Amino acid sequence: MTTRQRIVLNLKDFPVTLAQAMKDLTTQKSEHDTNLLYATAELFEKLSPSLEFHKVPAQTRFNLYEDGTSYCYFVRDGWFSIHHSADPVLLGKLQLPGIIGIGGAIPESAGLYIESKVESEVAISTVPEMHALINELDLWEMLSKHIFRMTGSIFTKGVLLTGSTSYEIMRFHLLELINEPDAIRNSTVAATYVQQKTRLSRSTIMKILAQLKQGGYVTLENGILKEVHKLPLKY
Repeated sequence: MTTRQRIVLNLKDFPVTLAQAMKDLTTQKSEHDTNLLYATAELFEKLSPSLEFHKVPAQTRFNLYEDGTSYCYFVRDGWFSIHHSADPVLLGKLQLPGIIGIGGAIPESAGLYIESKVESEVAISTVPEMHALINELDLWEMLSKHIFRMTGSIFTKGVLLTGSTSYEIMRFHLLELINEPDAIRNSTVAATYVQQKTRLSRSTIMKILAQLKQGGYVTLENGILKEVHKLPLKY
C-alpha cells in the first residue's frame, strides 16, 4: 500500500465566531464554500468509476469501523443520517453526492455510523483501498478540500451547540431544515427535526416554535415547516 500523504488544515480559515455560524444558510455560501463543494462533487465523480453502487432499503445501518477495519461510503441517491452510537443526537445528514469516512481520521472509539432514511444508493470501500486509488489518480488536493469542508461544518455546529442560547440553536436548525430537499422537509415534523439534532427539551422547542408562528416568522402546517420569513438574530 502506498504511503499516505499528510493533509494539513489551516484553522485560521475556519469560521470562528458565533455571528458567522449563525448567518442564514441561504446567504452564507461564499465563493470559497462553493469551490469546496465542487471539490467534493469532483472527487465523487473521479472515484465513482471504480466503485460498485447498490440500492439499500430504509433504516440500513453502516458503521465507519467494522472488526478493526475503517470504511468509507459514497451516497449517490437517497438520504443518510449521521449518528454517534453513544449519543442520541443526530449529527447531520449526507448531502448528495455524499462522501463520509474517506479521510480515515475519525477514531474507532467515536462510534460513528450512518443510516438510510429512505431507499438509497450507496457504494462501500475500505479507507486504505480508497487512499491507494487517490494516490494512483493524484486526487489528494481534492480530498484535502473535501475534508476541509466537512471539518468546517462540524466546527460550526460544535460552536453552535456549546455557546448559544436555545433560540439561536433553534434559528440555525430551522434555517437548515427549510433548505432541505422537499422530500425531506415535507416528511419531517419541525420539532422532531430540531430535537433529534440538539439537546433542547421538546417543551422548549414547542414553545419557541409557537412564538415564532404567532409572530409571523414561520409558517407551519401540521408541524411541517412550510416557510421561514426573516428570523431575528435574537428573540
